[in-house]
Amino acid sequence: MPTPGSSRTSESSKRGRARMGRRVWLAALCLYALAVAADVAVHLRNDTLAGQDWWAPDNLTVAFSAGLFWPVDLVARTLLTL
Repeated sequence: MPTPGSSRTSESSKRGRARMGRRVWLAALCLYALAVAADVAVHLRNDTLAGQDWWAPDNLTVAFSAGLFWPVDLVARTLLTL
């Protein structure tokens, strides 16, 4: 039985923190991926409403790029509407 402060106890707590850290990063990555998908959908919807072919390679490229960098895209949209 390990005693408090032994190497087994500290290793166990380090592994627990590492697992929790991985879970937090995985949750953050999943949320980011959701935001990317939503931003791509918004861009493609706007292309469709503007009468453009959303299947065109240039529209897909712009939508995908904007989706990856959606935080910057949100700031740019705000600045452009001012």
